[in-house]
Amino acid sequence: MYSREFKEPPVQIVQNGKANFGTFLGISSKFGIKGMRAPYAGVPLPTVISKLRIKSRLNYIFSIDKYIGISEFYDFRIFSLAEVAFWNKETGKKQFYHTVIPTRRHFIPLSTDRGICASYLRRRYIKLSWGRKHQHHALSFRVKGDSVRPDAEGFFFSPIGDKMHTDCMFVNPSPTSSRCSATWFSAMSIDGQITLDKEQADKSHGLGAMIMNRTYVKVHSKSQRAWGLGTVKDKKVIFQLGYSNLDAFDNDHFNSNVLIEDGKATTLPPVIMTHPFGLDKKWIIQDTESMVDLTFTPVSQCSRLLNIILLRRDYTSIYGTFDGVLLNSDGEKIVLKNFPGIVSRDFLRSLL
Repeated sequence: MYSREFKEPPVQIVQNGKANFGTFLGISSKFGIKGMRAPYAGVPLPTVISKLRIKSRLNYIFSIDKYIGISEFYDFRIFSLAEVAFWNKETGKKQFYHTVIPTRRHFIPLSTDRGICASYLRRRYIKLSWGRKHQHHALSFRVKGDSVRPDAEGFFFSPIGDKMHTDCMFVNPSPTSSRCSATWFSAMSIDGQITLDKEQADKSHGLGAMIMNRTYVKVHSKSQRAWGLGTVKDKKVIFQLGYSNLDAFDNDHFNSNVLIEDGKATTLPPVIMTHPFGLDKKWIIQDTESMVDLTFTPVSQCSRLLNIILLRRDYTSIYGTFDGVLLNSDGEKIVLKNFPGIVSRDFLRSLL
C-alpha cells in the first residue's frame, strides 16, 4: 500500500540555497521559501528579484452544524485579496464577500508560532489568527451586505487541547528542485457561529482546516483542490486532495494530499480530478493505489474573475458532497456518503 514517511520538520525550509524537501509531521517556526539558488532557468538572480515570483495563499475551511465555507487571503506582492464565502448546507444558498487590500509587507506572516492576517476595512473586516503554543486558530469576520446580500458576522475558534489538532508540512519541488512549494496544513475541531442581519445564532461544533502555501509561481499556473470535513462513525475526518501544474515531477514522493482521522495523519497518493460533464456536474477523484475512489456532487458554486493589467485570476469554489472510499494507513476503509466538502479550481496568469 502507498505510503510517504513523515519526518521531523527542519529548522528552516531553505538553507544554503537548497530546500529541505519532504513530508513532515509538525511545522518549522518560520514559513519562508526565499533564497533558492537560481530558481528560474538556472539564472542566478539576486534574491530581491527572484522572491517577487513567490506568491502566498492562506485558506481557512470551516464546517459547522448549518454552514460550510472558505476564507482566503492571497498576497500578490503589489496588492492582496481577502474574501469569505459560505453556504447553508440545508438550502445550498451561498454568500460571498471580498475586498482588495493595498500592498503590505508580510501580509501573510512568516511566523508559524503566532500570527495575524487581516483585512481591517470597515465594510470587510476579515481576520485569521493562530498561536501554536496553545494550539489556537481563530477566524472572525464582520462584513456589510448590499441589496442582494445580508450583513454577516462569523467567529470560529479551535478549543485549547483539541485532540484533533494536527500540523503537517509539505515541502515539494515545484516542479523541479530549483524551485519549491511549501504547504502548512493544520486540521482541528472548532466551535463557531454565523449571524446574518444580526439574527441570533447559536454556537455549534464542527471541524476546520487552515492551509498556508508559498510557491515560486510560473507565468501561467492552474490547480484543483478538494477538502472534506465531517464525521464518519463517530470519527472526525478531514482530508485534502489536489494537483497543479506546479507539482513535482516525482509526485509519488512529493505531494500535499493528506487524511486526518481523529488526529491521526495518513499520507495519500497523487490523484486525478476530472469533471467530464462540466463543473456543475459530478466530479471523479481517483488515484492509482486504490486508496482514493471518490465522486463529488456539486450543490452550489461561487465564481470570480480578477483582471488587473499584468495579472488575471479565474477562481471557482464549489460546495457539494463526496461519496466513495478512502483508505487510511492501517488499511481500514472510510466510507463517505453525502460527506460535505468544497472543491476549488484556480487559473492564474501573473507577469508581476
